[in-house]
Amino acid sequence: MSNHVLTLLFAALTLTCRAATSAHPNVLFIISDDQGFSDFGFTGNPLVQTPVIDRLAAQSAVFRNFVVAAACSPSRSTFYTGREHLLTGVWGVPPRSNLRKDEALMPAFFRATGYRTFYAGKADTARLPESSPWERGWDQGYFVSGYQHRDPTLPNRHGTLQAKGWTADLITDLVLDFVREKRPEPWFATAAYIIPHLPWVCDEMFSAPFLARGLSPDLALCYGSIAQLDTAIGRLLRGLRELGQEENTLVVFVSDNGMSNKATADREMTESDWAKRNLHRLRGHKATVWENGIRVPLLVRWPGHIAPGERKQLGGAEDILPTLLDLAGVKPDSVAHLPFTGVSLRPALAKAAETMERPPLFRIAISGPGSPRDGIPEARQRKYGDHHLTLRGPRFKYHALPGGSSALYDLEADPGEQTDVQTRFPEVAARMAAECRQRWDAIIASGRSFAPPPVGTEPRKGKGKAARL
Repeated sequence: MSNHVLTLLFAALTLTCRAATSAHPNVLFIISDDQGFSDFGFTGNPLVQTPVIDRLAAQSAVFRNFVVAAACSPSRSTFYTGREHLLTGVWGVPPRSNLRKDEALMPAFFRATGYRTFYAGKADTARLPESSPWERGWDQGYFVSGYQHRDPTLPNRHGTLQAKGWTADLITDLVLDFVREKRPEPWFATAAYIIPHLPWVCDEMFSAPFLARGLSPDLALCYGSIAQLDTAIGRLLRGLRELGQEENTLVVFVSDNGMSNKATADREMTESDWAKRNLHRLRGHKATVWENGIRVPLLVRWPGHIAPGERKQLGGAEDILPTLLDLAGVKPDSVAHLPFTGVSLRPALAKAAETMERPPLFRIAISGPGSPRDGIPEARQRKYGDHHLTLRGPRFKYHALPGGSSALYDLEADPGEQTDVQTRFPEVAARMAAECRQRWDAIIASGRSFAPPPVGTEPRKGKGKAARL
């Protein structure tokens, strides 16, 4: 066979491979930090300014009945693995955030399918002390440690970037630089912002309008931070459009948990500010498993493929990975992994009125009454009755409370969880109580829950714990 023919065959094969690769959509996964259900204009807040996210919601499938975990590390480990966080070893924020080394993470599935993978933002469960992010699926990443809202230190594959500027802008710039690379492969990118996690710090241009409207300095900084986040996301989405990549990019937006009730690490918001912010009157706050700690909206946009509009389907943090793989045409067995506990939400995305049965979502409080205590060396020594556990279905939510008591709430009639309906629905209460206990027993029997910190690391003490929450 002549060299000319070989060359033509090679060129044809290359074009075929590129065509097959380009059939997969790009994926942009956007995560905000501590942004509660009421922290958006599209959910009804008249004070906050989120025009970009509101517009994204209008273009997206919107899941309002969506449940994450009670705090950042548990939720993010669940996002990245498609598994309940206790099964991954994570049972709180550092030093309880010990994602086991054998867990396969989200970018690994995409990289095995030919995607370029990139990460910018919060280091939480993405950058681990015992393994390199490059071993876990990221080609490159810039990781923010802690809550450096300005001039952050960004460790990455090639060293450390001492960056200047607002972290939200830098995350946006880094992702856009990655997207601008002219390469034939599809890409998967995560923009993991650290807003509106405390401390609330933002450019004065974003907080000043809220002060002018008579809001307190605390609430002005909170909403100013959210406005700065919204503007950064606006640049990110506008960049996609200007680069001609909007139509073939699947965009997912979610917060990692509900809103904190604190104004600073050591001071709670005033009752007046809390009433303004928690306008849906959901019970609890971040770190609890009441609705205000775990309920957030999920947005999924893919122009021409997913019709915008409300979705009634119950969804959870563990569903994001199976759903993205399903939509992007990435085979789950492309990477060896432990069984997903999440399910693909594709049926609900395809048909807005579609709902499907799925196992209720199991959650555990990670701070306050009923949260796991340190100093218990083995998971099997932990007692079911010491914890605050919930089983969250599409309508009913069961609470196993510390000390052995329980409660059942009908969320359709009572989203604020004020009226225990166990006596009205005894069969539901009994069924969910049994399943909640079964789920706990299975998690403990797995031998994977409540992983200790890696050897050589020490728990951080003092004010640091409050600051991380």
